[in-house]
Amino acid sequence: MSKPLIVDWKGLKRMGWPYSRAQTWRLMSATITVTERVKGQKRRVAREIENPDRFPQCFKLTVHTNGHPVWRVVDVLAFFEAHGLRVSEDWFASE
Repeated sequence: MSKPLIVDWKGLKRMGWPYSRAQTWRLMSATITVTERVKGQKRRVAREIENPDRFPQCFKLTVHTNGHPVWRVVDVLAFFEAHGLRVSEDWFASE
């Protein structure tokens, strides 16, 4: 059996992805919202900054709205490797 080139949500969970769908979409976002305290005041101010640690963007294999999101396996493995997980050795090892 050959290794897949793309992975869907269930495959992502089988690879060990610990986050929910909502958190995954937050991690894929280009910007994140941070709040900062204004000196001398009790209120906080929200501002958007570029996401410094972005999860690979998903895509769909169809133009239909209800199409399943999929990710390229190479991008997901590179994200895991960047976070200290040694998954490429296991993934590309011969069966």
